[in-house]
Amino acid sequence: MKMWWGYLHSNGHIQVKVWSGDHRDYTDDCYGNDFVVRVVPPFMAANREDAIKHITWKLDVENNE
Repeated sequence: MKMWWGYLHSNGHIQVKVWSGDHRDYTDDCYGNDFVVRVVPPFMAANREDAIKHITWKLDVENNE
């Protein structure tokens, strides 16, 4: 399994990234970026498809809170 993170892009698409261990990837580098709507911090997933499912689920959960 790999660590992944992702974000909702301002164009409405989910961006999924393999996490290299640098916390700036999903924190400092995203703050103030007009293209980043919401960030999903690192999590474990077996593959890219599972990572997309997790990010989609997490964004839906946050949207319904």
